[in-house]
Amino acid sequence: MKIRNFEHLKELATSENGDMQDFYILLGGGIAKSSKRISFDRKFDQFYIIHEIDESYQEISSQDLKNDPFFKKAIEMECLFLSSE
Repeated sequence: MKIRNFEHLKELATSENGDMQDFYILLGGGIAKSSKRISFDRKFDQFYIIHEIDESYQEISSQDLKNDPFFKKAIEMECLFLSSE
């Protein structure tokens, strides 16, 4: 499922039990894919992200992620997707 905007990302990354959701970003016109596990905590307005390439972990505020050039461009270019299983 394509992420339409930042609010859509928040909605899809939110779960009652805090489980992370699988997302990916298509790179180079679909030549490569960057996989992420993301959850969003509405109470703290905070995203929790695991970057699958190196298993690095990131905690980032909603505002900081919204302004992050990589994520911002991925959403604007319609390259961010929720993985379907």
